[in-house]
Amino acid sequence: MKFRFLAMIGVMSLAGLGLVGAGAHAIWTTSSTSSQTITAGTPQVVLSSADASNGCTTIAIAEANPGPCSGTLTLNAPAIVGSTFETPASQVWVTNTGDVPVTETSIQMGASSGGSSADNALYSQMNVCLHSWDVSFSSNYSGPGWVEANGPLSTAVALIPTVVENPVVIAPGASIWYSMEFYAGKNSLCGNIYSSGPNTSARWAAYEGGAYSTPASLTNAAEGGVVTATFTYNYSS
Repeated sequence: MKFRFLAMIGVMSLAGLGLVGAGAHAIWTTSSTSSQTITAGTPQVVLSSADASNGCTTIAIAEANPGPCSGTLTLNAPAIVGSTFETPASQVWVTNTGDVPVTETSIQMGASSGGSSADNALYSQMNVCLHSWDVSFSSNYSGPGWVEANGPLSTAVALIPTVVENPVVIAPGASIWYSMEFYAGKNSLCGNIYSSGPNTSARWAAYEGGAYSTPASLTNAAEGGVVTATFTYNYSS
């Protein structure tokens, strides 16, 4: 009897251990969290030129005046021209003062006048030369740059856009510059091509119906005419 009792205790003890083992089983869990803050940048392009009439004559002035100097610049009018002329090249600096890169996408020329017959004659007979340098600001830069567009102002206005740009990126704090001049009766700084860009050159040749040729001088019909040309550089970011 004692043997049997002890045996039963042993069995019950083993069973008890088994129950305890099943009840103590558990799954451990933990977690971790990562976070990241995304801030949208602000693109901003400012213009400056020593040939400007609204005070934005240097990059420093343009950067200090984000309102009126940010994206609009009025250039001084050249002296009254004769029948054969070439205006001095007006140089304009484009500086990225934003905190994200901007990419040149296109150039669009425009023009306005009083609408008189003399205005219309001047508009139809005048030519424009757009020259560009896509380099970071350097006071001693003197490379040749390239011809953006060159030919009749009326063609520059009619083609939309005037120039489809290569994807030149301007980093924050960097600058490029371009020059603009008008002429008749002779070739200009841009030479005897429509553009250094094959795509732009082909578009202009197709519109004009042939290769570039030296323009004729103004006729008497253009005497007293007045035309205001506009130049818009478009960017994306």
